Amino acid sequence: MNEKLIINTNLLRKESEFRTKSCVVEKAVAVSHDEFDNLKSHPLRDNDLITEHSEMMFCDSNDNYHCLLIYDKEQGDGLLIESEGSSYARYAQYVPNAKLLYENHMQTHLQELKFCCPLEINREPECWNDEYEEISSYEASAYESEINRFIEDFTMSEEKERGLMHWYGKGNSVDQKVRSAFMSVEGRDGELVGVITAKIYGQLTDEELEEFRSYCEGQLSDGVGESLEQRPIKTPDGDIYVSFWNSDESWSLQTEDEMNEGQSEDMTEEPDMGMTM
Repeated sequence: MNEKLIINTNLLRKESEFRTKSCVVEKAVAVSHDEFDNLKSHPLRDNDLITEHSEMMFCDSNDNYHCLLIYDKEQGDGLLIESEGSSYARYAQYVPNAKLLYENHMQTHLQELKFCCPLEINREPECWNDEYEEISSYEASAYESEINRFIEDFTMSEEKERGLMHWYGKGNSVDQKVRSAFMSVEGRDGELVGVITAKIYGQLTDEELEEFRSYCEGQLSDGVGESLEQRPIKTPDGDIYVSFWNSDESWSLQTEDEMNEGQSEDMTEEPDMGMTM
C-alpha cells in the first residue's frame, strides 16, 4: 500500500448523479496541521478564521459560491467553505491536495513587476590607506554577471521560494498577492541598475503598490541590501562593494512604467533658449 496513491476523500454509495457547483476561491489560507485537523474534526464549531472572512463568502445571483479555502500547509489537503455569514463551515467540501491545486493555479496566473533603482558601486583600494574608488554605472555594467552570481549565492535558504517577501509576514493583501521578490542587477541603456523582480497574483491597488514599494525600500536600506553592501564581490579587476540604496535625494525606487514615463517627459521638454529682446 505504501507505493500506491492515497487520496483522502469520502466515497458515496450508489450515487445516481454527481452534481457540482462553481466555487470561486476568494482567499486561501494556510494553517498548521493541528489547526486544520481541529477544523476538519469539528466543522460546525465557531472558527475565528471563518468569522474573520465571513463577508467574502456568499452565493451570487448566478449560483456561484464564493468561498474560503483553508488548507493544511504541511500535508496539503483543504476545506472549501461557504459559511453564508455564519462563523462555522455551513457549506463545505473536503478537497484533497488543495495546496497543490492552489499553488499551481497561482503559478499560472502570475504577472511580473519590476522596481529599478540607481546603484552605488565602489572598488576596494589596492593599498589599505587609499580611499575607495567609486565606479560609474557605465563601467559597472561589465560586472553584471559577477554581481548577480554573488546575489544568488548570498540568498539565504529560507529566501529561495519568496525572496524578500519571506520577511514580510503581515498576512495582508500585499502578502497574498506578491508571491516573490528577488534582487538582481541589469544593464539598461548601457548603465547598470538595481532591480527587484516581483511575481504578482492579480493587480496591486495604488495603496498596495506603495506599501510594497515602501517595504522594498526598507529592505534595500536597512535589511538585505545593507547586509549585501558589506560583502566584497570578486571581479577580474578586484573586489567591489554594491549598494542598492544611498541617501542622495536623487535616489528612488521606480517601476519600469514610471521610468519610461520620466524618460518621455525629459524628451518632450523644450530646451531653454534664454532671454530674447
